[in-house]
Amino acid sequence: MLAVTVAVFTNLAMFQAVLPVQVARSGGSPVQVGQATSFFSASTVLCELFTVLLATRVSMALLLAAGVSIMGAATLGYLFAGSSIPTLLVLTAVRGGAFGINVVTTSYLTAAYAASHERGRAIGIYGFAVSVPATFGISLGLVIQAALGPDLAYVLGAMPAVLAGATFGVVIRRSPPPAVTPPRFSAAALPQLLPMVGVVAMITMTFGALLSFGPALVARDGPAAAPLLFIVFGIARAVSRPLAGVLCDQSGAMPVVLASALVLAAGCLVLGAWSGMGGLITGATLYGAGLGGISNATYVAMLDRIKVSVQALASASWSTAFDGGVALGGAVFAAVAQLRGIGAVSMLLPIVAALASVAAGADWARVGLRRDST
Repeated sequence: MLAVTVAVFTNLAMFQAVLPVQVARSGGSPVQVGQATSFFSASTVLCELFTVLLATRVSMALLLAAGVSIMGAATLGYLFAGSSIPTLLVLTAVRGGAFGINVVTTSYLTAAYAASHERGRAIGIYGFAVSVPATFGISLGLVIQAALGPDLAYVLGAMPAVLAGATFGVVIRRSPPPAVTPPRFSAAALPQLLPMVGVVAMITMTFGALLSFGPALVARDGPAAAPLLFIVFGIARAVSRPLAGVLCDQSGAMPVVLASALVLAAGCLVLGAWSGMGGLITGATLYGAGLGGISNATYVAMLDRIKVSVQALASASWSTAFDGGVALGGAVFAAVAQLRGIGAVSMLLPIVAALASVAAGADWARVGLRRDST
């Protein structure tokens, strides 16, 4: 499971920046450059929702094997697209859909295979496997594209997914994976999940803003500031995820959700208010640690409050909130930057993070009061 997860998120990370660059080099307009990201994200969200329904009829393990294989095959398809922008965008949408299947199935199976008292640790390790490729993959893809050309980047990015999908398919055919409770869709579980969906969406709005405007926010600190921002942030996020998993098992998920939201809000405040390398490193570390912790803890919190049979709905809700929040954040903060400038972005970031903290605290109080009354 972890090997497949690393392959999936390596593929994702390598092409987050490579594809927009390639579309631009192929003569694409700014709108088409943006579509290289939006097509992927939109397809991801749609397939995350569809996977919940499909999983009631098809094994999650088989869905994962198929999704990883499709993601790898679509990446190889870029080799034949050349400079055809419509073909590049269609293949990107296919990759996005396959990624939507993969992120729901990997998170679901990780939780399903773990003992309930070790669920936080398992999801923490899963989060580490997700975060490591994200830390270095974007830079790696751009370096390969610049030094060796896009075709080699396509091949090197595709092969881990192709091999992982094929190998995982053979493994589950020869040795069936542990049985898990068959997932089912239950609208009645949604009221228990929606508060955490809102928290995740608000938090990842700030992540969408950081991806879009992080370099501009730290441009005052010199040309090396942006790469340093994302490296420090990525390392902090990767390290914090397994730690947060352990804390969820020991103390419960909701305290970790609230603490992580507050740490992330502090990171947003520091990045906007404290210039210089000290502020950049401090802010990036706090932000990365907060995002890593809350990414894990919100998922554990969702799983803790619903029945095992509807955990696929939790996985899809969590994934959709994460990806949808990133997309919404990019759009909202872009409008703010257009109307009020980058200074307004730095002011709004901690406000949104603080609202997420308030929502997390209110939900924790609500859940606690309900449990006390029963």
